Amino acid sequence: MQTAMQICQDRYDAMLPPEPVDNSEAERIWVDNAAYDLLDGQDVKFQRRMRTPQGVTHEQFSQAVDEYVMANVNSPSVIGRLVLAAIRRDTSDAHGAAIEAICSPDHREALFEIARVLLRPLAADGLIAQAEDDEL
Repeated sequence: MQTAMQICQDRYDAMLPPEPVDNSEAERIWVDNAAYDLLDGQDVKFQRRMRTPQGVTHEQFSQAVDEYVMANVNSPSVIGRLVLAAIRRDTSDAHGAAIEAICSPDHREALFEIARVLLRPLAADGLIAQAEDDEL
């Protein structure tokens, strides 16, 4: 007759290893939600327990958009037209110049992709920080 300890040990030994957790979908959702925040002018900031704060500020996002535009702009006057239209508060001309400056068939998706590139390296820590906050 087996002792209770032997039975428990046999059950423990027979257990399968835990299924690996696939966080890729959760990370994608976190990145997409954070990208919406950046496009809305908000900073994306979080802090894991006992760690330094992390995130992407709207200023950092603006710099990344600036770098993208400067690398892809086709018109020598589009930035000037954008500035002049903004100063005149001509939203229609400013919108048109901004779309032209982004130089992409889907300007909104181009901005989202810039945000996603900045946020992807932070997704795993962002999810962990979110889980830690939920525990409180």
